[in-house]
Formats: sequence, structure tokens, C-alpha cells
Amino acid sequence: MDSARRPCFITVCFSVLAATCLPCSGSPGPSLWGKKVVFMGRHCVWQLDKGCVVPPLEELSVCVHLHREIATSEWTGFVYKAPGERQVELGLAGRGGFLVAWLFGHQWSVPEDLPLKCWHNVCLTWSSHSERLRLYINGSSRLDAHVNATLPRRLAHNGTLTLGVSHNIVGGVMEFENGKNFLGAISLFRMWGHEQTAEELRAHSCIDGNVVRWDNNDWDYQICLPEDDTNIQCGTFPNVTASPPTVTNTTPGSPTSTNISDHVTPTETQQPSLGLPVSPTGLSTTKEPSDLNSTGTGIASTFYRVHMKLNMTTVTGSDPGETIQKWVQRKLGEVRMNALHFQIFQSTYKDNDKKETQRVEMTAELRNQKRFRCTFHVQDADARNVMTTQRLISDLLSRIHFGGEIQVDSRDVHVSHIDPGSCPEDTHESIRGVYIWPIKDAQKTETMICEKNSGARASRKCELDGVTEKAKWAEPNLKACKPMITISDLDNVTVTANNSADVVDMIENLLGVEGDLSDSQLATVVQKLDEVLGVSTVTPALGEDIVSIIADILGSSSNLSAVANDILGITGSVGDQMDFPEESQNVTVPSLALSMINVDPEQFQGLTFGVSSFSTGLAPEIFVNQTFQSQPCDGTVASISLPRALQNFFPEGNKKKRVQFHFYGTQELFKDPETNWTLNSYVVSASVNNSNVSNLGNPVVVTLTHLKPKEKNDKVGCVYWDFQKNNGSGGWDSNGCETLPTISAYQTTCHCYHLTHFGVLLDVSRTPISEADQETLMVISYLGCGVSSIFLSISLLTYMVFEKLRRDYPSKILINLSVALLGLNLVFLMDSWLSSFGFYSLCITTAATLHYFLLASFTWMGLEAVHMYFALVKVFNVYIPSYIHKFCTLGWGIPLVIVSLVLAIEKDAYGNVLSEDSLDSLQGSEPFCWMQSNVFFYITIVAFVLLVMVLNIVVFIMVLIQIRHMQTNNPAATVSKRSVMHDLRAVASLTFLLGLTWPIAFFTWGPARVPMLHLFSVLNSLQGFFIFVFHCLMKENVRKQWRIHLCCGRFRLNDYSDWSRSVTMGGKTKQNHLVHRFPSVNISSKNISDDSTTASCSSAPPYHQWA
Repeated sequence: MDSARRPCFITVCFSVLAATCLPCSGSPGPSLWGKKVVFMGRHCVWQLDKGCVVPPLEELSVCVHLHREIATSEWTGFVYKAPGERQVELGLAGRGGFLVAWLFGHQWSVPEDLPLKCWHNVCLTWSSHSERLRLYINGSSRLDAHVNATLPRRLAHNGTLTLGVSHNIVGGVMEFENGKNFLGAISLFRMWGHEQTAEELRAHSCIDGNVVRWDNNDWDYQICLPEDDTNIQCGTFPNVTASPPTVTNTTPGSPTSTNISDHVTPTETQQPSLGLPVSPTGLSTTKEPSDLNSTGTGIASTFYRVHMKLNMTTVTGSDPGETIQKWVQRKLGEVRMNALHFQIFQSTYKDNDKKETQRVEMTAELRNQKRFRCTFHVQDADARNVMTTQRLISDLLSRIHFGGEIQVDSRDVHVSHIDPGSCPEDTHESIRGVYIWPIKDAQKTETMICEKNSGARASRKCELDGVTEKAKWAEPNLKACKPMITISDLDNVTVTANNSADVVDMIENLLGVEGDLSDSQLATVVQKLDEVLGVSTVTPALGEDIVSIIADILGSSSNLSAVANDILGITGSVGDQMDFPEESQNVTVPSLALSMINVDPEQFQGLTFGVSSFSTGLAPEIFVNQTFQSQPCDGTVASISLPRALQNFFPEGNKKKRVQFHFYGTQELFKDPETNWTLNSYVVSASVNNSNVSNLGNPVVVTLTHLKPKEKNDKVGCVYWDFQKNNGSGGWDSNGCETLPTISAYQTTCHCYHLTHFGVLLDVSRTPISEADQETLMVISYLGCGVSSIFLSISLLTYMVFEKLRRDYPSKILINLSVALLGLNLVFLMDSWLSSFGFYSLCITTAATLHYFLLASFTWMGLEAVHMYFALVKVFNVYIPSYIHKFCTLGWGIPLVIVSLVLAIEKDAYGNVLSEDSLDSLQGSEPFCWMQSNVFFYITIVAFVLLVMVLNIVVFIMVLIQIRHMQTNNPAATVSKRSVMHDLRAVASLTFLLGLTWPIAFFTWGPARVPMLHLFSVLNSLQGFFIFVFHCLMKENVRKQWRIHLCCGRFRLNDYSDWSRSVTMGGKTKQNHLVHRFPSVNISSKNISDDSTTASCSSAPPYHQWA
């Protein structure tokens, strides 16, 4: 027969030869359908297998299922890079609430933040012909962008692909980028070599890829294994696999065979009968797995080994490997048989007919004639006669099927009976009970009642081993069974040297079951770990187990405050007691790292420990250098460098001199309820065994990266954990640590002169103020102070010019208060300008003057309250000679004494400070002369202002009660809208007169700091303006004086006798020096507000200036 017309044959063979994977569409390994990869809790990296080659595609489609567990500002879904290139060739990521698609180094952003705790199907499609990049989320289009024609027309060939993390190839080694890891689960990553429409993507949502598949053979991983997840959309098998299983390339010979053909048409059914590949557990092609793998005690299955070699004539676009496997499974399923451990190879024959096989991946480039060899096991659930079954299998696989695509020579189907035996009786002990599993036939599942909860069942399968062909027990499934003991039961366990390791194992198992611990459970665990350390030799294995338990506790949501010091003591004891043969030993677990170094004191030149990278939930990457680094370690999460002077603190004698370092990637252990500052870094510590290191001659250099970048107005400070604070529960202290000037917003460097646990605190009472808010506050303050200065000047001028207005005491007190406020506003406005000259003495004078007028303003506000108390609240006469002179002595003398004492004690308490320490924190980065000593600031300003405000608030409340009482006792008083407005006006006038808006300053911290600062700036910078409004503009007698002396024409008002009589009676009252005597006159808020005549007719000094 002419070779051009010769059909391609499929040859059955008896052996499986070693092979090498080529393209990614080769023979399937264990299926990953129904499985996910959890990228949390350990250093997890999945990358495309090196044997998988992505071709230079001119169009493509990529789909991946994402399940976010923890919200992070940036994360990586997948990244594909060209060989040797750093730019992202193809990728998917999240950034700041946006979904980012990468193509040829360019990115497109979609305002989409995938919600947590649920699965999302995200697909990317691209075609060089349509020049469109499209992104779909759960079948809905979210991006349809034009791709510039200048960009590459093909995807880079043979690149590198990683899931959940980005990467770079440096010196031929793949390095992974930390800090943008995906925290959650990923499943069903697939790539096709063509662009699919939205309808095709929806229709193919459960179909595997033809370039990259969700198959074990296509991926390379070491640590994190795939996990089952029944919530994944497509279950445990794809409907149709678009790529063939692994094959081996060879040159076909000239077989002689009969024509037996088969053709498989893809369907959209989700029956596992069409699933690829067949897993070791065994699946029927026509029935659910439970149909064959029953848990009953029926007839035992029989098993066979099948070797085939066969030729196949391929059809363009078909996948031979898939076709062969589907054909085998379909034929066996017709008679209740199941194919297990299916493997297929493509064969190569040399001229001498000597066989050489290589395991490769099948692609669409296969030639028309291909020879394959297959091996698999068959399970016969009906346990027929062996000879009959062998003949049946051979007949099933030697019939003509599917229109000429498959040809099988019946002489090349070899069926051998195997006897795997049974799984022996096995006793399995665990924390969930002791289970004795009886003898069980292969591929059968045994169930048992849970010991603790009889309503649940434990199960265990006896599997056929694909290599040894013997029955073996799989791991039991005890998830539904409750533990036999609880953590509380550990209180009854006595820890000894013989059982200490068992106790640690028991704690580990219990933590995996209990999750978050109560306070009593936590105390029990910590106590038992401490007892273990007290009786055991700490081997590296035991030490790692204890540290792993501590890491699990730190990762839980348990309240750790009560046992924080105990946990720190346990980790320190592990480091001191661990017995290891080498010079050093490192232990790294999620969120915790220990490094122990045995040193020679005579050769000790310093040590530097650092954490180069760390992500929450992952083990930190650490380094140790045998040198001291006096400069900060850039690019590290945390570092601590010990000076040579530490050698003076090593213990004497033959005992090992050991230095240990700890890194804690959590803040939960370091809670200090007595501080308003919050921890803004991870914690690093150093210690020397059996030594208390303090008062070092040279500082320990600690560099810590901020968890939250430092804003312009943020305050940070270096601190250490003091075990004795807060009654022994621990707290932060800054003694012995210096905070170096901050160069970077991302790091702080500390110099400390002792060894312990170090961290960086952030002052949370100083919520960062943006530059826009700073500019707004500065404009409000300067504009308000300027306006107040103008109107205070008008008020003073009015009262000074018109002698009739200042004859009573309230007017004179108001004049003094206005002078103090005017001085405060003017000095505040000129402060920055005077500071800019840079004269030290001028700056001190300016700061002291500002301090003086601030204290004087509050003193006169307090005196206003005192006089109001005498005038309205006190009910008997009080004679005070030289009344107003005494007020002036107090009002101007007290501030003078305070400022003089500050200058005498420490004149450097005043100085040039930046805005974050200035009066209102409003000057940006301009210099400002003000109080720079925190001690004097809190004593002479905060305490003084607080005292005056408390006094004024008390008097204010008493006055309101007295007014209300007088209104109630006045039968003629009627409640009207006009009287209510007078009452509100009186309250408002008293509020600004007594400075009751200043206490807002005590609430300018935390999240409300910015809005409270705006309110504070508006109300207090305009205090002088409000005094003018209520005590000049709205006062009837002041308006009358303006009209008498300043107006002309019809607006001019003639002086009249009522004022003269009022003044005369007021003068008599003043001469009597009686501060208060109530006659039988009506007093109401209206009288207080604007009825000067009534107020002045009383025998008490008229107080018509209150409002």
C-alpha cells in the first residue's frame, strides 16, 4: 500500500517508559479540578512547570477563579513574563480597589474590588487581529480596550508563569516579589490559544484549556498542596478537556492491524464519566464513584492490569490523548468497569525496531500517524470470572468504533489479573479517638461511628496503589468527629521529661481544632508549654514545635494581653535552652522568627540581625551578619545591630555564650492600654543568655519599617517593652531609647542602650492633617485673628471714647479682656514673621509674650465668671474695697508671674518649633516661636486653661439655673418666641464671653481631629468678632451712643435724661462698693441682654454687658 495512503495505527504495549514533558497539553496527571490552592499561612508559590511551553500566541483567552480571604491594598493574581524580561507580559492584579490587567508591559485598570469570602471567575481575552483586550468578571464584561498596534503582535514564547505572586528571573534563578502576595485561594487557571467571546466563555466555563490546564502535570510546587473545595463551580472534573494528556514522541513503524475506530464528540454534560484524568481513587465512566466504591460488604472487586499499543489517525484540531482516554473509559463503563491510574505515551521506533520512548505533551501539531502505548488498571465491580473478564476487556478494546479514527490490533491488548489483597486491620489513634479499621478490600470505603459524637461518621478508604498494585489505607477522614479531649483537660496532665513531646503534639492538635481560645484555655496552654521547658531538653524539633504553637496563638483572635509576658518568656527560654550542634540555628514560622548564635567573646565584633521580607501569615525571611552596622539597614522590614561593647555582658564560665534575636510579625502581643500611641512597626528583640544588658557604652542600632507611612504631622517614638508596667502585664516605655531624626516616611532608626523588645509607636491623637487641610486651617486662623483684631479695636475704641459706657464694673472687665485678646491675636499674627529673623532672643521674647497674652486672656475670662457669680448667684452683700483694682492685679499679675517663673527656671522652654508643636498646628513648615518644653506646656498652659474652663462652665450652668429660677418665680413672665430668642442670645453671648469654645481643643485627636480643628479655628479665632457683635453691635446703649455722637441728620439721636438718671444711680452703687444686693426688681435674660436701664437701677453694679 502506498505510504501516503497508509492509515495511522494505534499499538498496544506492555511497559511504561520514562518520559520528558514538552508542551503543556500532554498527558494528564492527577486532576486538580475540584481543588484549590490556598495562598495563606505559608510561603506558597505555584509556577508553570518547566516542561510546559507556552507558544507564541497571536490571540488568547485566560480564566482563573479567585477567592480573596483578606483585604490588601495590592495583590497579584498571576504574572507571565518573557524570558529574561522584567516587564509583565500578561497578568492580573489588584491595586487600591481597582482590578489591573497587564499586557506587553502596559496596564489597564477597572474600578472593581473583588468582594471577600466568595469565588470570582475572571477572564482576559486578547487578539492581535481585533487589537482588543477584554476583561470579564463572572461572565460580565468590565473592560473592552483598544491595544495599540505598535505593541507586540504575539505573546512571548516559553515564558515563566506564577500564581498569587509576581517574580523575576535573576541569574537564571526565579526570585519572588513579596508584599503584593494574593491572600486567599486560586483555582481553575486555564489558557486557550484563541480569543473567546463572552458567550463562549460562559459556555466553556467548565472546560479545560488547550495551552495551560488545571492539571497536576502543568504546575510545579513544593510546599502548599492543592486542597479539596466542594464550593468550586465545576466540581471535580471538567466537561471537556481541550488539551491531550502526556504523550511520548517517536517515529511510527509499519503495524499490521485491523481497523477499529472511535470518535468522541465533546458534550456539555457535567458527568464525571467524561472527566480527565482518571484519579487513583477510580471513577466509573458511566456511574458516580460511589456506585463502584461502595462501603458495603458485597462482592469484592477484581482488578486487572492492561497494556495496549495502538495507532491513531488524527483529525486536524482533535486531541488524540483525550480521545483515547475517553474511548477507554466509555467502553469499560458500559460493563460497570472502571479505569484507574491511566497513563499514555507516544512511541518512537528506530530503523532496527528498537524502541525509545519519551514522555511529552500532545499538541495540535501531531502528525497524521501516531503510535501510542497505554497502561492502566481496571476495576471490575461485578467480580466476574477472571478468564471471562480478561476476554471481555480485550473484546471491548478491540472492536471497531467511531468511524475509522482509532485502529487497534487485538493481539496488542494484554490483560493480566492482579490480586491487590486487602488492607489489613489498622489501629489509628488521634485526638479525635481511637479507631480500629477492619480488613477491607481494595477500592472500598469503611465508615465508623465517631467516638465523641455518635451522630457523625468517620471514613477511610482502602485504595489500590498504582505503583505497587497492592491495597493500602488512605488517611482517615475524621473531620466530622469531635476531639476526645479539650484544652481544659490538659490541667489534669502532669508534664514529665518522658511525655513532654507528647504534650506538645497534643497542644498542636488541639489548637487546630479549638481555633480561638478563651482566657482560661490560653492560660492552660501557656502554663503547659512553660512546664515542658522546665523538664525537657529542648531539641531543634521540640523547639520548632513550641515556636509553631506560639505562632498559631499569635495568629488567632484570642485576647493575649494577660499572657503577653509569659509568651515572650517562653520564646526567650526556647532560644536559651535549645541544644543544636552548629554555630547557629534559625526557626521561622508564620509571623515569628528566632535566630540563635553561639559566639566567641574574644572574636566578637558585633552582630546584625534583620528581616529582609515579610508578609502577614507567612514565615519571615531573615539574615544574620557577624558585624556591627552603625548605619540604618535600608530595605529591611526590621533590623537590629549589636555593638562590640556587648562582649562585656557575656556570662562567665564554660557556659555557651549565646545571642538570640526574635522577630514578631504581629501587634496583638503588644497591647498597652495606658497609652494613646499605637504600635506602627513589627517588633524585634535581642538578648544574651542569663544576662541583663543595660547602660551600654555604644548604642544598639534598631531600624524598623513603619506599617503605616509617617505623614507630615505624625509623631513617632522609639520604645521598648517594659515587663513591669501595668502591674506586671507589660507596657511600652521610652527610657534608654533615642529616636533619630526621621529621614524617611517609611522607616525609623533608634539608638538604645539596653537589650529587650523594641518597636516604634505612632501618636494616634495626632491624626495626620493633609496639606489641603493645613492650608485651610491656616487661612481660617489668620483671617479670623485679623478680623477679630479689627473688631476688638473698634470695641475698645468705643468704650474708651464714650465715657458713659465704661462707668460700671462689667464694662471695665470687658475692656481688659478685649485688650488681652487683642494682644494675643496681634502677637499670633506676627509670630512667624518675627521668627523668620532667626534671632534667638527675639524668638524667646515673642514666645513669652504670646504665652503671656494667652494666659491673660484666660485669666480675664475666669474673672468674668467670678464677677458673674457675685452679681447673679450670691444672695447677700459683699463689700470688696478697690474691687476693679484687685481684678486688674489678678488679671495681669498672674500671667506675669507664671511667664517670669518659666523664664527664670528654663528660658529655653521657649524656642523655635515647627507647626506640629505650635499653638494651633497651622503654620505648615514655617518656623513658629512658642513653648517647646512639653513639661512646661502641660503645667502652665494645659492645666491652667483646664482649671479656668472648669470654673467658667460651673458658673455658666449656675447662671442659667438662676435665670431660669427667676423667670419661673415671675408671674408676669410669659414664654414667647421673642423671649426664647433673647434666651438663646444670652446663652451665646455668655459662651463667647467666658471662652467656652476653647475646650474644643481637648477633643482634637483621633479620627475627629480634622473637623474639630476646623471648628476650633473658626470659633476661637473669631472670638473677638463675636464679642463685638454681642457686646457692641447688639447693645442698645452702645448703639444709642453711636447715634448720638457719630450720626447726623435724621439718624442722629439726642441725649436724654433716662441715661443720666441711670448713670447717677449707678454711680451711687459703685461708691458703696457693694458687689451684690438684689432688690425687688425683675431680672430676666432680656434684662441681662439689653435692658441697661433696668440693670443700672438696681443697687448692685449693673451687669448690662453680659450679652
